[in-house]
Amino acid sequence: MATSSSPDQRSHTPIGERAAFHGPRGLLKGVTRANAAAQVLAGVTLLAIAIPEQLATSQLAGVPAFAALVAFIAATLVFVAFGSNPIVSVGADSTIAPLFAVALLRTALPDSSQYYSLVAATAVVTGLLVMAVGLLKLGWLADFMSVPIVTGFMCGIGVIIAVHQLPHVLGVSGGGDSVVQRLEIVSHHLGHTSAWSLALALATLVIMVAGEKLNPRMPWALAAVVLGAVASAALSLGRHGVQALGSVAVGWPHWRLAWFSAHDWTVVVTTSLTLVVVIMSQSAATARTSADEIGVADDVSRDFVGVGLANVAAGLVGTIPVNASPARTTVTQLAGGRTKLAALVAGLGALVLSPLAGVARTIPLASLAGVLLFVAGRLIKVSRLRSVWRASRVEFALAVVAWLGVIFLGVELGLALAVALAILAQTWRSAHPRMIELGRRKGTTSWEPCDEKAVARVDHVLVVFFDEDLFFANAGVFRRDLHGLMRQHPKTRHVVIDAVAISEVDFTAMATLTQIARDLERDGVTLSLARANHTVHQAVDQCGDDAMHRIKFHDSVDSAVEHALKAAPGRSS
Repeated sequence: MATSSSPDQRSHTPIGERAAFHGPRGLLKGVTRANAAAQVLAGVTLLAIAIPEQLATSQLAGVPAFAALVAFIAATLVFVAFGSNPIVSVGADSTIAPLFAVALLRTALPDSSQYYSLVAATAVVTGLLVMAVGLLKLGWLADFMSVPIVTGFMCGIGVIIAVHQLPHVLGVSGGGDSVVQRLEIVSHHLGHTSAWSLALALATLVIMVAGEKLNPRMPWALAAVVLGAVASAALSLGRHGVQALGSVAVGWPHWRLAWFSAHDWTVVVTTSLTLVVVIMSQSAATARTSADEIGVADDVSRDFVGVGLANVAAGLVGTIPVNASPARTTVTQLAGGRTKLAALVAGLGALVLSPLAGVARTIPLASLAGVLLFVAGRLIKVSRLRSVWRASRVEFALAVVAWLGVIFLGVELGLALAVALAILAQTWRSAHPRMIELGRRKGTTSWEPCDEKAVARVDHVLVVFFDEDLFFANAGVFRRDLHGLMRQHPKTRHVVIDAVAISEVDFTAMATLTQIARDLERDGVTLSLARANHTVHQAVDQCGDDAMHRIKFHDSVDSAVEHALKAAPGRSS
């Protein structure tokens, strides 16, 4: 369950030797006699982690335990065949399970055939949408979810998971649609808390936390769950309020897809859209991070196709939506997994062991809750929030908005609010860029901000740097700030704009720049652009105004200043 690794645990491939893993033909690519045993061992380790996690996730999803195991088998084998990343683990995931469960349980009753049908349909629709993103090479869309927003979102999901598990941890009745309602219902039953349930949950959590520090490659989750089942049976804890998983119906996958009403389809599509955003963000982050860890080329769009097909397959066999798991992927990497053989062993191993799933009936729900509390704790990344706080108060605020929004407004509204605020913040920054006055560092040809001690202005020359693209939203700011600097330096005879940060100029900005050029020319001031790219140069050349055609272009700020001074020397101040 570890999510980080030390540098000495990483095994990188030289950049010149990196290769992507594509399609069924690359199923065993990279497997050799020398590493085959290690890959099989990594697969066994992944299987030992996945079984208890999948059983625990079924509780979050509100589906039979065996359904989650089938989802892991189907998703793993499909992603191995069609995904790009060799070690990403796909299956039932505690991040998305509460999302679709909360949304769909508003429409259907728990443990009903309608609910299971809605869940399967959501998996198929979600898979088709994620596949479309991959096939259209739209993997870059995942980049619109900034790290702070994803961090806050995951923190919110962690809280939701923990709150969902409180009834099992305490051995009391639960219920409610929202986090607040669930906490309120649990608070009314605190007097009936089962000490044994609480002890089992905390013991599972302690074993996993301590075990991860000792050796993250060991299957501590499986060990904790097995110990919990043994203790429950030996001490007859069922008599003391400890609930067990109960009967696990083992059988063939069921076809659960059906045609729904317009309202039900609306709920399915809306839920799927939410899942797509989360799956894209989490899968992209997992794939890119793991690819870097083991030194292979990442193909996020191809991985989206794999995850999408995995969801379609899960829905067709009547199970739940699936996602790439950062925790299981990290476990695979720490265990030495470097090829698809590890995931193949885990998927086939789960398939072989699936007929024995009935023995899981004695597992205490409190032990599974302990596993999910561990997962929830790993989703709440306090250290990353501290880093965001140190880097940017605005982005930290966005992370908090995402966190609290998911908890109190729901996943859809919370995530939408955070993303909307992020777009608004970026738009505001783009519309309010900085215009920085530059000076020459003494004894050099380097031009730097004038607030440096060893940097001085050159008489009669105003050099400015604009740190954003020039477009309609900030063109007025550009003109206003430039005129403000001209008022501060009334003896200016040459203006040089360092345009290295300006990648393009739209129509409104070009009109503003034209007016600036006319104003400066009327006042006897020359205008030059330094380090402008070809796009900006071409836009100025194509402008029909004579004042724009008299603008000089230079490869460096210093050459622009020297040329201006030689062409029309300024007076000494």
